Amino acid sequence: MQFFIDNIFLVLAAFVSGGLLVWPLVMKNSVAKEINTLAATQLLNGRDALLIDLRETTERGRGLIPQARSIPNSTLTDQIESIKKDVQSGKGDPRPVILVCASGRRSSSAGRSLRKAGVGEVYSLEGGFDAWQQAGLPVSSKGLTA
Repeated sequence: MQFFIDNIFLVLAAFVSGGLLVWPLVMKNSVAKEINTLAATQLLNGRDALLIDLRETTERGRGLIPQARSIPNSTLTDQIESIKKDVQSGKGDPRPVILVCASGRRSSSAGRSLRKAGVGEVYSLEGGFDAWQQAGLPVSSKGLTA
């Protein structure tokens, strides 16, 4: 016991460093995995992924991803049960979910909310809509107002 008292800072440093090593393992299952545009298109085409555009209405002036379902981030919590039903509506295994925002920041935190609600396979598009557009992937202006 005297050792712990004499070396309290060493003991605390050991606990903190151990916690930092374990933290990624704890958080691994609670956050959305980041994927690039190539992996996203593969999930969309191969596994009928559900693509959700989290951008607010005012942010959509540059276009929309044609197959995306628009659910503004501000209303996501109200739509979680609907998303869970859509994920289960596929044939066989549940459909993966890909979240898209303007640059990729909000989709990561939104993915955390979906994972906590029980949605199994959630991805965040790295770079968001900006990356989608820069990759030259299809963007639609249908439904946009001037």
